[in-house]
Amino acid sequence: MRIWTSAGILAAAFWAGPAVQGAPASPLPAAEAAAYQELPSGRYAVKIIGMLTTTCGRGIEIELMKRPEVASAKVDFDTEALVLTIKRSRTLRLSALRRALHSAAERVNLGADYLVGKITFLP
Repeated sequence: MRIWTSAGILAAAFWAGPAVQGAPASPLPAAEAAAYQELPSGRYAVKIIGMLTTTCGRGIEIELMKRPEVASAKVDFDTEALVLTIKRSRTLRLSALRRALHSAAERVNLGADYLVGKITFLP
């Protein structure tokens, strides 16, 4: 009989979860990916998949604020949501968002791989 510690359960959940490196990357359904190749100026709620701690959220905010197109970026770790505001007359390419998430994962250095989930325009 094996007794699981909370650390063992957490590790097992992490390695079995969708954020494991090498997992197939399908960040957006095809229809959404076609709709959001670029994010024009405005506010968006972006689902971020793969965050492990609040430090992950802070790393994402730091990396996105380096982008000249981004006016603000705020991550809510509990809901796994990023509220992203794109500056007026600017456009953020989805590929640039993914690169920023990759840089954030390297910055945090926890072995996480962040993926873009559902994107919703906020009026």
